[in-house]
Parts: sequence; C-alpha cells; structure tokens
Amino acid sequence: MSDIQISVDKGKLELSLFLLRLGVFIVMFAWTLDKFIDPAHAARVYENFYFIGGMGATIMQIIGAIEIIIILAFLAGRWKRYTYGFVLIVHGVSTLSAWERYTIDISLLFFAAWPMLAACVALYLLREQDVKFTI
Repeated sequence: MSDIQISVDKGKLELSLFLLRLGVFIVMFAWTLDKFIDPAHAARVYENFYFIGGMGATIMQIIGAIEIIIILAFLAGRWKRYTYGFVLIVHGVSTLSAWERYTIDISLLFFAAWPMLAACVALYLLREQDVKFTI
C-alpha cells in the first residue's frame, strides 16, 4: 500500500495539536487536583470505577504528586512517547471503566470522555508533529 500525502498547513496543525494538548491537560489537571483537595472523593472513584479499595489520603496524594509531574511534562511536550502514552492509557482506562454509565445507569456527562479519548489518540499518533509551545 502506498502512503497518501495530504497537504496540511503546518501552522494550523501545530496550533490544533497544542490546543488539544492544552484541553486534555486541563481535564487531567482537574482530576489530579481532586486527589489533593478531596482525597476521600478520589478514593471513592478508585473504589467504584477501578475496584481498588482502601486508598487513604496519603496514597491518593502520592498518586496525585506522580500524576502532576507527568501531566506537567505532557503539557510541556516532554518525553512524548511516555507522557502522551501515560495520558492515553489513564484516560482510556477511565473511559472504559465507566461502561455502566454508557449502558445501564446512563449519564450523558460521561459521554464527554469519548471525544477526549479521541483527542488523546490523535495526540499520541501525531506526537512528533506536536511542537508548538513545547520545551
């Protein structure tokens, strides 16, 4: 099969990828902040959606500290294979773990996870072209 060449304005592509990265970061940052602001809520999320119980405030804050480092590196466009991959995997697991919210106990708010998952996939696949405002 031959490669298809598509002409894309480089500036528009770079800006679009940056805006996707910024938008995904904002959501991930809010999720991470929850681990510091309300670790009990974060622990309930882990228990209800990931079936991991017994997570205390200290463990949630350690997870939050690790996450903040990774998502700040993601925002900066550093170590793309790993940070973009981390964000894709974490959000993918989060999206799929909420399957009941799409099928049984339907909550329209949860459907917003799917376009973000698509953005994460696009960012991972196009990570080498995502160069605007990277360090």
